[in-house]
Amino acid sequence: MERKPPKPMTPFDSMVTPPYLYSLKLLLPYTPQSMQRFMAIYIKFLELRHTMEYFHGFSSHGPSFRIIDELKPFMEPGEKEMMEQMEAMMNMIEMMQGMQEMSEAASQNTDGSASQGFGAFNPMDLMKGMLSPDQQEMFNTYSSMFDEEMNQANSDNQKGESDNE
Repeated sequence: MERKPPKPMTPFDSMVTPPYLYSLKLLLPYTPQSMQRFMAIYIKFLELRHTMEYFHGFSSHGPSFRIIDELKPFMEPGEKEMMEQMEAMMNMIEMMQGMQEMSEAASQNTDGSASQGFGAFNPMDLMKGMLSPDQQEMFNTYSSMFDEEMNQANSDNQKGESDNE
């Protein structure tokens, strides 16, 4: 039977697990059988307490796209490949949105003509034309996910909309 290498400690665990708790976890199998259950519950309680202390005062939304890179070491090769494809698709969507914004800005120049920039050219349509139907569906799905994330991030950063400011 082939032995799998242990998975690395997750970034979350390394943030909320102080060194002494890690040592307690390593010693747990060597404690007397009658104490193991109590020790395990105590360790988990301390982890929960450290987690609550760590996240006290943090906003609920963090950088969501960085999560892909942090998850890759814990995935099987097939899952990792799929995540890399999703990451490439999100980068492509971001680039296409930037090109589309440039196109819209160029078509709205001061004299109203579209002689500079992209004019009627839509980079999103060009990109979709190069994809297979399955890839177009995936592109549309990721594009809508990306748009939702950007809209949510923008609405969280807006000021002056509440009565308290």
